[in-house]
Amino acid sequence: MINIKTLSKKIIRKSLYYLLLSPVLKRTNWYRNMFVENIYPSNSWYRQNPERNFDLVVLGSSSAKWAFDFTNSGIKAMNWAQQPQTLIEDYNLFRNFHSILRKGGVVLITVMPFTGLNKQTGLYDALKYLHVDAHEPIQPHLYRKAALISQIPLLLGLPALKALVKYCIGKDAPLKSNKNAMVNENHMDEAQLIQNALNYINGWKMQFGIKDLSNPLTPGNLKGREYRINLMRTIIDFCKERNYCPIFVIPPMTEYLKRHLTPEFEELYIYSFLREVNRDIPTLDYSRNETFRNPNLYFNSFFLNNRGRKLFTHQVLSDIASLDSSIISPSQRESLIAQTH
Repeated sequence: MINIKTLSKKIIRKSLYYLLLSPVLKRTNWYRNMFVENIYPSNSWYRQNPERNFDLVVLGSSSAKWAFDFTNSGIKAMNWAQQPQTLIEDYNLFRNFHSILRKGGVVLITVMPFTGLNKQTGLYDALKYLHVDAHEPIQPHLYRKAALISQIPLLLGLPALKALVKYCIGKDAPLKSNKNAMVNENHMDEAQLIQNALNYINGWKMQFGIKDLSNPLTPGNLKGREYRINLMRTIIDFCKERNYCPIFVIPPMTEYLKRHLTPEFEELYIYSFLREVNRDIPTLDYSRNETFRNPNLYFNSFFLNNRGRKLFTHQVLSDIASLDSSIISPSQRESLIAQTH
């Protein structure tokens, strides 16, 4: 027979344990590292920043995060890419914050090697956007559970306890740093670049259940592709309905990584996907651009470094300025040309 009084005491003790220790855990870098930096134009952002009518925003995942640097470009732009970020998160970020763009503003939709396949999301994907002040959840999957854990992080169990112990003994995890990405040259030697590229390839194969990159898509990936096609159409239609200018951008990569992604792979995973999206928007494709094959423009085999980002951003802005007047008006084109020279 259950002793109600004893059970109540246990519940009270456990509740106090979670509630009293959670504020301590929230001070740890382990906890803070779970969330993306709130760089988005939320209500609080608008109260602190007078700027409006931005020219451009970037949507995308890891490669896009390190592809652009609009500092001193003369362009009012925001890069909303995160590492990593799914297409539904791109869409929800844009739906929540698109009003920062001026009429006719440019939306760069960055296309990575596996943008056409759907990524399974989990609890940490929902957690990372919880501190973004949005009208609707950026990652709705597991949102309620993530919201509870953000308030009582000890519910994560063993990882939370380990983080708490490390914090108490002065061995807290370091805060996430962009230091490696801020270099002006690549500090990896050739052997390291070869291995780094192989790590990306093997990671993607494992993530998407792919044995051979030249094989036809698996049934699961075909289903995910259909979802992504419809979602990409939705993003583009959302842009056009509000008089924005969506543009696909395919970023470059080093030859060390590029050699694994054959023309057959690109057709199967990238170009056929974009054709099936079937929306008439420009595509700026830098995957074969020889200028950006130089490994010294990257900080690993995939992501552009400080110098590479500035060169690439200038190239993209120049190419946008060169688009015909059905895409960019003459006045917008003249403005972009003036700002990029």
